[in-house]
Amino acid sequence: MPVLKILICGGGCAGPVLAYWLARSGHQVTIVERFPALRTTGAQIDIRAQGIQVLQRMGLLDIFRRKLVDEAGVALVNSGGNIKATVLANKSGKGAQSLTSEYEIMRGDLVRVLYDATKDDVTYIFGKTVESFEQDANNQGVTVHFSDGQIRRYDILVGADGQGSRIRKAILPTDTDPIKRLGLYLAYWFVPRAEMDNNIRKVYHIPSAII
Repeated sequence: MPVLKILICGGGCAGPVLAYWLARSGHQVTIVERFPALRTTGAQIDIRAQGIQVLQRMGLLDIFRRKLVDEAGVALVNSGGNIKATVLANKSGKGAQSLTSEYEIMRGDLVRVLYDATKDDVTYIFGKTVESFEQDANNQGVTVHFSDGQIRRYDILVGADGQGSRIRKAILPTDTDPIKRLGLYLAYWFVPRAEMDNNIRKVYHIPSAII
């Protein structure tokens, strides 16, 4: 197999995982990230099913376990804050994960783990992004125009730049919305830990309204 020159746009979670396997197969991989450094913000991420298998095959499961969020489960409460039911995390190592995954980690910690696992074999470019690109007429490569004016050619360009991916938007027909909208909206924020708090997440659900 010839060595391919591959550019991945996006240095969050998906990009570095793909880069790991491509570099392991002997290809020359570059990740371009528009932020000036690793973007380590964000809340918890639950890893489930095939995601757990991938971490294991990458040899990162032990490192991952050392950085887990200590969330033992989820408690469903009523309007008075009284617990009506509790679903604990499945930490048996068997079967499916419950409402709380045994493998829950802060996004920033996951990004750092993946960066450390790839930085020696993958070239990272921060503070720059892909402005535009053109596919070769014979489909043998792609010419990439970067935000700093540089132009480079690659065999493959991968868009791993999030839900609002500019790469994906440029590839799909103009009348295509890559996001299936369900009419649901989510906001999160961080609050100081209170003395009464424990490691059980509390959820209050108002039917047909909010959770």
